[in-house]
Amino acid sequence: MSFLYHRRTKKVVKVLWGIIAILVIISMIIFFAPGVVNLATGY
Repeated sequence: MSFLYHRRTKKVVKVLWGIIAILVIISMIIFFAPGVVNLATGY
């Protein structure tokens, strides 16, 4: 498990967490506020 503490691995994990966080935020916006999506797309 020592690879978890490697410098490059920490960077990769940070990037992955950022991507996951952005996906969660976008999905929550779409799920809880469908009107926002309708306004943005023009439907």
